[in-house]
Amino acid sequence: MPPELLTDRPATWTARIRCKDGDHTLELTDREVVAERLLRTSRKHSFDPDTDVGWDAPQDPDVWYMAPQLVSIYETPLWDGLTHRQRVELTKREMCSIASFGIWSEMLLMQALVQHAYRSRYDSEHVAYALTEIADECRHSKMFGRMVRTCGLRTHRPRALEYHFAKLFGAVYDPMPMFAGTLVVEEFTDAFQRLTFPDEAVQPMIRQVTRIHVIEEARHIKYAREELKRLVAHASPVRRRAAAYALAQGTRLMATQVIHPSCYTAVGLDPKLARRVAARSEHRRETMAWAFRKCTAFFDEVGFLDGRARDVWVRAGLAKS
Repeated sequence: MPPELLTDRPATWTARIRCKDGDHTLELTDREVVAERLLRTSRKHSFDPDTDVGWDAPQDPDVWYMAPQLVSIYETPLWDGLTHRQRVELTKREMCSIASFGIWSEMLLMQALVQHAYRSRYDSEHVAYALTEIADECRHSKMFGRMVRTCGLRTHRPRALEYHFAKLFGAVYDPMPMFAGTLVVEEFTDAFQRLTFPDEAVQPMIRQVTRIHVIEEARHIKYAREELKRLVAHASPVRRRAAAYALAQGTRLMATQVIHPSCYTAVGLDPKLARRVAARSEHRRETMAWAFRKCTAFFDEVGFLDGRARDVWVRAGLAKS
C-alpha cells in the first residue's frame, strides 16, 4: 500500500509512514520544507527561452546591451575616448563575455549538484530540487549561448590555467565551497541583471534574457544560502576559515577573468592597457563591491568572511573594509 502521512506539516515536522512491513519514522526538517517550497515556485515560475525570448527582435546599433555604468572602463579616459557606437559595441561584447563566463560556471555548478544529489537520499525533496535546478541551469546555458550567437559573436572559455584546473572539480566533492562559490557567481550576475532587465534603454532581447535569469536564479540563491548555513554551522573553525580563504582567492581571480580581452580589441583598445585601467578604476572597484554586496553580507552573517578571507575581498576591491 502507498505511504500514508499521519501528521500536518509545521516548519520542522515528523511524519510517520505506514507500510506493509510496519511503521517507520521519517524526519523531515527545514531542509525538506525549503526544498518543497522552491519546487512549488519552480512549477509556477519557470520559462522556456526558446519561446519566451523574442530572438528575432531587431538590434538597434545605437541601443545599449547593458547599462553603460556597468562597463569595466566606464568613467575612465579610455571610455571618454570612444564614440557612442564604440561604447554600445563594448556593452555588447562585455555582456556576451559575462554570459560566456556564466555558461562555464553553470556547467561547474551542474557537475557539483549532480555529485551532491548522488550522495543524498534520492526520494527527498532536497534532491528533487537539486535536479530541478540542474534543469534550470541547462536552459540558462543554452539561453546564454543563443544570446551570444544572436549578437553575432562567439563564446569564450576561460584561460587555459583556470579551464584545466576546474576539471579537478569533477574528481573532488566538497559541498561547502561548492555552495559558497555558487553564491559568488549567482549574486554577481544577479546584481548586474537586476539593473538590466527593467532598463528600457537596453536591447529588448537582452532584457528578456536577463529577466528570465533573475527570476529563476532567485530560487537557486535561496537553495545555496540555506545549504551553506547548515554546512558552515557544522564545520570546525579551521575548516571554515580555510574554505573561506580559498574561496576569496578564487573570487579575486574570477573577477579579473569575467571580461575577455577581445572585448577591448573589438573597439580599438589595447587589451593589456584596458585591463590595467579597469583594475585601477575607482568606479569599477565600487561597482564590483556593489555587485558582491549581498554575497559578502551573507558570508559575514554566517561566519564565512573573517580573518584573512576578508582581507582578500577588501584588497581586491570586492568588499568594503
